[in-house]
This record gives sequence, structure tokens and C-alpha cells, in this order.
Amino acid sequence: MTRILGTLFAGVFAALVFVGVASQTEAATAVKVCGSGNGHGVGLSQYGAYGRAKAGQGYARIVKSYYRGVALKKFASNPVVGVLLGSKSLSDSHKVVVRSGSKARLINLKTRGKVTLGPGVYAVRYLKDRNLYRVVNVSRKKAVGAYRGPLLFQRVSGSSLKYGKRLYRGSFFVRTTKSRILLVNRLRMEDYLRGVVPSEMPSSWHPQALKSQAVAARSYARSTTRSGAFDFYADTRDQVYGGRSAETAATNRAVSATARVHAVYDGKPITAFFHSSGGGYTESSANVFSASPYLKAVRDVDGSGRPFEKRVNSPWTNWRGTLDASGSRKLGVGNLRRVRVLSRSRSGRALKIEVIGANGKKTVAGQYDIRYALKTNGLNRADGSRYPAGILPSAKVRFGSACS
Repeated sequence: MTRILGTLFAGVFAALVFVGVASQTEAATAVKVCGSGNGHGVGLSQYGAYGRAKAGQGYARIVKSYYRGVALKKFASNPVVGVLLGSKSLSDSHKVVVRSGSKARLINLKTRGKVTLGPGVYAVRYLKDRNLYRVVNVSRKKAVGAYRGPLLFQRVSGSSLKYGKRLYRGSFFVRTTKSRILLVNRLRMEDYLRGVVPSEMPSSWHPQALKSQAVAARSYARSTTRSGAFDFYADTRDQVYGGRSAETAATNRAVSATARVHAVYDGKPITAFFHSSGGGYTESSANVFSASPYLKAVRDVDGSGRPFEKRVNSPWTNWRGTLDASGSRKLGVGNLRRVRVLSRSRSGRALKIEVIGANGKKTVAGQYDIRYALKTNGLNRADGSRYPAGILPSAKVRFGSACS
């Protein structure tokens, strides 16, 4: 019995020692991290634009503050653009909804033949062996027909056409590539922007901020139009687009008030990158994408040196937390011990870092590589909110004792 108790106490003591060591090790590898801003930092800062608007600046001044040397120009045209809403395998189908009380028209673009469609759900499937597009009214379990295509769905009366959970202005274009069947929303540029602006900036923000977002989004779209089956993705690969379902009265007014107005450099629409928060200093495009004469680093502060975004209590004014010690496995350095910034840009963003771990060290260069290489355990933001664990919000970052 004595021996058993002795063994038990020894085991408990060893366990306590082990817990103590583990706690010390964890504490030693919990690298502090802090910083400001959210996003790549190039071009218009959305929170900064909001702060500038609250400070009394109009949209033209806001736009010219972030894009250096630009002018505003109103274009006469309002071109038709295509936004990719869905891409599926050739064995799958797309479903187009004609809502109750509405009518639509199905056009076979090969023959120009037309079919009137009443309310219902219409599935489009590609029959590869026959090179035909088969359309079925799923609601009534009735075939509409099989066509050479491509196909176009147009609203005739009533509500807008629906795809997924959203309504969209314009028409739906269905075509195939070698391995995919695509559904593309075709509509005028100004109608496209009605679905972009509220998806990229809160509609409750100041009207001048919303107008600056409209000009930036319009300029970006005009300068990045693709050739091929579609012009834009509906997500962050281009601009987030939510269709008619995303529209609000406030953002529609901002689009209308700036109709066809673009930011131009040497007479051409600029690639107007924008981001959530610059943390008081935007970044030069040369450090993120490629060098551009109008995308320079801009100190985004008022006359007293206060960041404009502080005027609107941006949660990204500053943030802090710790790095996930085991969250950088791809670097191959083991559990993190220390991170050191080797070089910074003029705006204060890290350009190159050294990550030191239990199994060695590695140099990481480039904003996106730095942000995605390191994972946080979650961050406390300036407004007291908690940001979930994940990648670094910005490369405007410091580590270790610099966060004390």
C-alpha cells in the first residue's frame, strides 16, 4: 500500500511538473502581434473615405486624395457587361427562376428562335453527345425544348430573373466552354454598379463616401473588362456583386449621382484598387501589385495628424493578439519562437520578415505571403470587438516586444 501511494504521489508530481513546463513552453512561443489596417492597403481606404466624408470632403476630393494625379471624366457610353454567376461541370445544370406574376423570354442565339416562359424554375443542362442545351420546367416537370444555343433568358414583365437566392437586373446568358457550363448575368455597367456598391461599402455610410466608392468601382470595372465569355467575377477576384437583391436606396442614389463618372489618368480610366482600412497610411501599388503613377502611398490623416478613419471609430485603427505557435506548418520551421521584420515600406508595412521556429528559420517576402504565412489566435480590435483566428488582416504589423 505504501509503495502504491508513493508511486501515485510521484505520478501526480510528474504531472504537475509537466503541466508547468508545458505552460512555460506555451508562454514562450506565444508571439505577440499587433498592427493596424485591413486589406492590401492600395488605393482608396473605405474607412478613410468615410472619415473624410464626415470631415466635410466631397466625393471628388476624396477620390483625388487616394488616386494621385487623376481627373474625373464623364463617359458617354454605358456598355453591356457580363458577370459570371455560376460555373458548373458539363454534367450539372443551372436553374433560372421566373417569379410569380412574371414572364420571360428564352432566346436560342443560334437560330434567334424565341419561347415565352411563364412563372417557374427552369433547369438548363448541356447534352454533350448531342451538342444541345436542354431546358426543362422543373416546377411543372415539363420539357421546354432542346436547342443548339447558346441561350439567353430575358425578363419580359414583372419581377427580375432569379438565380440561386438573388434577383438580378438584365438577362442570363448560358453557354459552355470545353469543360464547364456557365451562367452569366448580362446588364448595363450602371446597373452592375448598383449591385456592387452596397456589397462593398455599408449603405448607412455618408453619401459622399458612397459616391467615392461608386466612382472607384466604376473606374476599376471599366479598366479591367475582360474579353471572352464574361467580364467580371462576382466576388473578390474582381468586385463583390450582389445583384438587385443587394441594392439599397442610398447606394442607388450614389450610383445615379455619379453616373458614368470615372477617375482617369492620361484620359484613361484607372485600375482603382480599394480596401477596407489603410490604418492611417495607404500603400504603394509597387509593393503589392505593380508600379502605378496614381497608386502611391498616401498619408491618410487630417491637419492634426489624426487618421481620418479614427473619426468614424474604425475597428481597424489598431488590433492586437498572439500568433498561433503551430499555425505556420507550411513554413517548415516548427512551432514559432520569434518573428522579426527585416524591411518595411514607406507606409510601415512589412516587406520581408524572418520567422524563427523550433526547427529552424525562414525568410518570407511579399505582403500576401507574409499575411498568409502567419495565423493568429484571434485579435482584439480598437472598438473592443473580437476578430476571429486566421490570417493577418494587414501587413502593417509588428511582433513581440514591439507590441508591449
